[in-house]
Amino acid sequence: MINIHQAEYAEPEIEDYRGQPLINALPLLNSPQDTAKALNRYPKVRESEKNLPGYIRRHAMMRILDEFLYPTKAHLQLEQMISGMIRRGYLGRNIASNEYQRNLSDVDNVDFSVASRNAGSAALASSIIGCSGTGKTTAVQAVLDTYCHQAIYHPDYQHSQLVWLKIDSPHDGSAKSLCIHFFRAVDDVIGSDYEALYVKAKSSAESMLGDIARVCALHSIGILVIDELQHLNAARSGGASKLLNFFVTLTNVIKVPVLFIGTPKAVDLFSPTLRSARRAAQFGSLNWNRFDHLSNNANESEWDCFIKRMWKLQWFKATTPLTQSMKDLFWELTQGIAHVAVSLFYLCQARAVVAGKELITIKLVKDVFNEELSIIHPMIKALQSGRQEEIVKYADLDLPADAIRILGQPDDTILSEPVNTDESSHDKRTELTEMLIRMGLGKDVAPLAAQQALIEKPEEDLFGLVAHIKSLEDEPEQPSKTSTPTAKKLTPTYVDNDLRLLRSDEPMSTYRTLKNEGNILDITPYL
Repeated sequence: MINIHQAEYAEPEIEDYRGQPLINALPLLNSPQDTAKALNRYPKVRESEKNLPGYIRRHAMMRILDEFLYPTKAHLQLEQMISGMIRRGYLGRNIASNEYQRNLSDVDNVDFSVASRNAGSAALASSIIGCSGTGKTTAVQAVLDTYCHQAIYHPDYQHSQLVWLKIDSPHDGSAKSLCIHFFRAVDDVIGSDYEALYVKAKSSAESMLGDIARVCALHSIGILVIDELQHLNAARSGGASKLLNFFVTLTNVIKVPVLFIGTPKAVDLFSPTLRSARRAAQFGSLNWNRFDHLSNNANESEWDCFIKRMWKLQWFKATTPLTQSMKDLFWELTQGIAHVAVSLFYLCQARAVVAGKELITIKLVKDVFNEELSIIHPMIKALQSGRQEEIVKYADLDLPADAIRILGQPDDTILSEPVNTDESSHDKRTELTEMLIRMGLGKDVAPLAAQQALIEKPEEDLFGLVAHIKSLEDEPEQPSKTSTPTAKKLTPTYVDNDLRLLRSDEPMSTYRTLKNEGNILDITPYL
């Protein structure tokens, strides 16, 4: 049984929202500062983790992929748009009004299979269009998560409210599958059984449209988000355009705001329906662009702010400074796409740590991009060309986070002894993990360190295992068998604009880099 949060009503910010239970049960409106704080995600780099072996540190680095989000002006605009769409949509669906039950009856009398053939105006429908990897889905989900309760129960009205519902378009492009995804998403949130009730073997997408509308009205869905719109290929589904018209029609008939998310290909696939919806949207439609490389004013560009903040997430003993050449290279290879930049940064760190060279160099970045991110090379080349027809062709290429984690694994697999999995060993591992966490080790790294220690020292007690793990952080020097003293390997410390970071194996490349950085003066004009 799913426990749904009971409504707690707040004093409305404006008179328009007074006497509106569906609105008054929502969190208070956020200021831009509150929004930036709520959306900001920045993983923690613990000093103790920097001394761990590379194979463990790599797991800590994965936080970059999951926990890093840099809010921009576009994020603030998105939050305002979603907040406005939800509240304006609820104004015409007041459960405290006598009109509410009448509106439910009106929904049953609408033939949506006919209405969907002509969507008409769509003031409460909007869209976010951008290349894969630019962070559209992540941004929308982050904004939706600020509504801490997705489902709210109003006991005075015996009404279950769904503040938002997000569904992904199926990869097979089937309109029927999208309808099934809708019912399944509702069931997952409120524990209903709509999928079993409405989805039958002979059900078609068109036959389920009225049922979807009824569920939307019955549970006062605040906003319906449809992601990966480009997957609804009309040629394969036979009814995708009609289905899109239906969702636009929802905004007119029962005032359910609909937000479409897709790549540029989606606009071409569903023109003119999506184009007309974008023109009519009260709250505007967002083109979710890549980061701008250059700033239009004296301030730093969003790309500069983004990469500077990301660059601090290093698990190296000595931090690699960020040079202008490195920033330019990252821009060239990622074209300002946030997900690609974060993935490339993670993979570079992972390779450097596993190889025992705790330094990100120009050569390393190029090698990682060429060898491990070849899947997105066509999209990057299209963006570099600036030709819109090429960009649309490759804008759907994506780089799944799971694939990045796999790429970050070391090439050489080390076989270890079988792990003792009896109950006592499990309890010992649990206790050791808890001890390591209390000592300051990350919750995601501690279990790995505990398991590895038990493999290497299965007979040790807890304190012996902790001592063994500590020894991995600071391995003592082994005494030399001969009297000849051995030189201690020093870890270089780099500073901003360090010339050592500008050196390349190719002399002319080093020369050009030094010249671009202003370290070589061209005296020709003075001769």
